[in-house]
Amino acid sequence: MKRISSLLLAPLLVGLVLLAGCNTFYPGEPAGPRPRFNAALNGGNEVPATSSPARGTMVADYLPATKILHWQLTMRDLSGPVTWAFLCGPDGVGNDNAELVPINLVLEGGTHPGGVTLTDQQATDLIAGRWYVNIKTEKYPAGEIRGPLVRTDQARSVAAR
Repeated sequence: MKRISSLLLAPLLVGLVLLAGCNTFYPGEPAGPRPRFNAALNGGNEVPATSSPARGTMVADYLPATKILHWQLTMRDLSGPVTWAFLCGPDGVGNDNAELVPINLVLEGGTHPGGVTLTDQQATDLIAGRWYVNIKTEKYPAGEIRGPLVRTDQARSVAAR
């Protein structure tokens, strides 16, 4: 009888250990629509426009199920180091050009990945085309280059990746 109990108990314990590990596993974003955005940053998009030769791009994906916006930001030919970088848009209290999401740039040059969890209102404004990227430098404290986040497709399916 004791041997039968041991034989039954061992697989049960192994099963419990395996199930306990499942709580830490996240398979990724659920399948479904995934809006994609691009921004072309330049001095002509600034308000007022700048004569900066700098250029930049941002490619972003919004994940509706988790409300996360992921991006890749690339810049070149800036007048100096970035002093401040933001995703800007309506703040919900009358300012259409609020600095909503800081873009933390640790290194100059290259591509900078980032991400942020959006509120429902921020997601609505992003999808409606009311957000833009603004990059500030010492020479251009109001912004050296800027570009609107433009939806590049109606939705890209996560399952299609």
